[in-house]
Amino acid sequence: MKKPKLILGLFAAAFCLFNLMGCADKCETTYTNIYYEPVLLNKASVRADVAVEPGRLIEGRGKIFFKDGYLFVNEPKNGIHVIDNRDPQNPVNVAFIRVPGSFDITVKDDLLFTDSYMDLVTFDISDLSNIQEVNRMEDFFWGHGQYGFASNSELSIVVDYEEVEREMVNEYCDAAPFQPGMFWLEDARVVQSFANDAPAAGGQSSAPGIAGSLARFALSGDQLYMLDQGFVKNLDLATPLNPQTGEDLYVAWDVETLFPRNNELFVGAQSGMHILDISNRNQPELISTYQHMTNCDPVIVDGDIAYVTLRSGTECQGWENQLDVIDISDLSNPRQLHTFPMHNPHGLSKDGDALFICDGDEGLKVFNASDLATIDQNLLAHDRSIQAYDVIAYNNIAMLIGDDGLHQYDYSDLNNIRHLSTITINVQ
Repeated sequence: MKKPKLILGLFAAAFCLFNLMGCADKCETTYTNIYYEPVLLNKASVRADVAVEPGRLIEGRGKIFFKDGYLFVNEPKNGIHVIDNRDPQNPVNVAFIRVPGSFDITVKDDLLFTDSYMDLVTFDISDLSNIQEVNRMEDFFWGHGQYGFASNSELSIVVDYEEVEREMVNEYCDAAPFQPGMFWLEDARVVQSFANDAPAAGGQSSAPGIAGSLARFALSGDQLYMLDQGFVKNLDLATPLNPQTGEDLYVAWDVETLFPRNNELFVGAQSGMHILDISNRNQPELISTYQHMTNCDPVIVDGDIAYVTLRSGTECQGWENQLDVIDISDLSNPRQLHTFPMHNPHGLSKDGDALFICDGDEGLKVFNASDLATIDQNLLAHDRSIQAYDVIAYNNIAMLIGDDGLHQYDYSDLNNIRHLSTITINVQ
């Protein structure tokens, strides 16, 4: 009669061991877990919160766009400052267009286009004293600006992540702490994805205006190209208040910037530069890819030469900080010609032989790029007093956005580049 009891005892012990519960002493451990919980906004409230206000302090640096003597300066997530820059020595902040979720800007004729998280919004700026919203394409962007978060909710959107600390109790020694990667909410399911604080698109120069090298919007004729996560989206703006959608093209998950040239579109990405054929405006096609180490990557093009800055940083993953000079005379086979070390380069612009590079906390550097092999040996000017982000060089005036302000320089004499003015950014 003892055998069955022994067998039952052994079975019970094995059962306890298998389940790791209840039959052994608990060892309780308290630990702190860091959660990144999504911040939700109601779509209706976002769409209702658009207004035009008097000019005010800029409270965050973002993308820049220049047209007809006016600078449009994005304040990320909040809206667009309109700067009268007809006198670069005395720029005047004349208006602020409040647009929740605005990160990018472009202007065609008298219409300004910007994102508002999931929507594409159009403003009539023909009369800057009476700016009006005239069109809105609802739910146009599924990636919601540059956050890289997606939601399946019809009612609300994810606009940020908020760090939250929570104390958790681990009751069993062998149990690993829970590491969340997905959050379930009453109103939306949110999947954490790669954050994209990086720049968004290219140093574009065309009749409608000039964008900085970090823009994610690019105009080519009547076609507007935009980055949305890994896709290039496009709209036919021949009738701009009734735009027609073209075919989306998936390029790569890490796309960041756009630069149009004739029938090509150059897409800067963390892992390389992609060249697209846009001769069929509604159906862009991939021609080739120039690959490099994983880094943030804005690109500009001048003739048969592309200039690409690579930088390290939290969102950029890599370690290289350099300027690459690439021969694109054969679009199907781009070739690296030269590489020059930099400190932490961001945006760039070129006018004639003058190459402007925003080199992070080393400030603005201006090189003579007439000899491609010796660019690094021909530094014309260096302003170390600013942390430079992006720049537009046009008609002898360099307009630069940095962490502390909007700075302007006269480079009509390359041997005597002069600082003209600064509009301070209110750093909070």
